[in-house]
Amino acid sequence: MTRAIIILFLLLLLCVPAVSATQYISFAQPNSFSSQDIYLYNGTGSLLGLYNTTSTAIAIPNGTDLMFVLKPQYTTPLDDPAAWLTSTFSYVSTNIVPILIIIFLIGLLLGRK
Repeated sequence: MTRAIIILFLLLLLCVPAVSATQYISFAQPNSFSSQDIYLYNGTGSLLGLYNTTSTAIAIPNGTDLMFVLKPQYTTPLDDPAAWLTSTFSYVSTNIVPILIIIFLIGLLLGRK
């Protein structure tokens, strides 16, 4: 009888899910052209936090509905010329082959006489 109770107790311990107090989520920056702001809202629509894609980890509360809103950050040459040049150079270095193909095709179309 006691053996059956011990086995039943061990089976119950195996079946009980572990609950963590805090969960973390992190984002990778999918493109190198612009970073993104991450707005975190709960199920009722109130803002829980504002993060960006360079954040290491976002602590999210357990057991709540969440909504993530991603908003790109754009730089213009008049606001911050150095940041604009940095993002433009990274875009060009990433997409140099398609840019050269487009320039070559335009040259073929306009260069014929």
